[in-house]
Amino acid sequence: MGTAAARYRKTPTRRGRIAVLVVAAGLVHAGAGGAQETFLGVAVKPASGTYLVLKSVNVRAGPKTGAKRLGRLKKGEKVQAVGQAGGAAWLAVAQDGKDLGFVYAPILLPLIDGSLARDLTGTASVPGGPSCDYAVHFEGKSAAEGEFFEIADYEVTYRCDDKGAKIDIPALMFITEAPYQLSQNQVYQISIDILEIENGYDEIFSTILLYKRKEEKVVFDSVTVKEFRAAPPVAERPAKTVGDALAAAVEIAPGAWNSKVWEVLARAQGRTR
Repeated sequence: MGTAAARYRKTPTRRGRIAVLVVAAGLVHAGAGGAQETFLGVAVKPASGTYLVLKSVNVRAGPKTGAKRLGRLKKGEKVQAVGQAGGAAWLAVAQDGKDLGFVYAPILLPLIDGSLARDLTGTASVPGGPSCDYAVHFEGKSAAEGEFFEIADYEVTYRCDDKGAKIDIPALMFITEAPYQLSQNQVYQISIDILEIENGYDEIFSTILLYKRKEEKVVFDSVTVKEFRAAPPVAERPAKTVGDALAAAVEIAPGAWNSKVWEVLARAQGRTR
């Protein structure tokens, strides 16, 4: 999955980070009332979710290209799914609480919401190595440069015990809010950046993981500075929600850092291993 790492990389700096690409996917229920069985008189399979319009597209009265045109959506607009028709080829959509009509599904990109209502806390342990307590705090969202979507940003604090040495690790994390390559695959990137680790060329050390939403799991993908990489003893964890995915990423990441990382972090805080 090395290509994913290259595709979904931000450029972290000590003054901030600039998004250079795409965002990630999560579904929210649209419209009032319960599940719908018909939409504009057409039988539909209930569906939900917020979707981004990838390019200008017609809104139709039915799930076929020959159906009456009811309107048009512009690239960058967001709509809420109400139902599916024609298999999964068409989505019945609403906008601002108003039913619009049917849109060809491949034109719509499912979005997730990376917001956290509360901080995440837990423990990340490396078998035979450091043990860390962690906290994840949602910082807000930032626009991906030149795009219509956002990324969700977090502050991560690890407090680790490494062979008796107490090491605090501040890190930055983001999750993309749209799938890889603007596709329907529902694979989203999580990146954890440790600003205290560099390779001498001002390249920040990032650990990249992938949230495979359909498979309900997070898997390790790569690190940006190869000399600091270790083979993580646990390379994947289950994750049903965005919160689960963020926690899983934070717990997997330390296992992908070799002894050089811990040595640099200990020295930066005036400690020895």
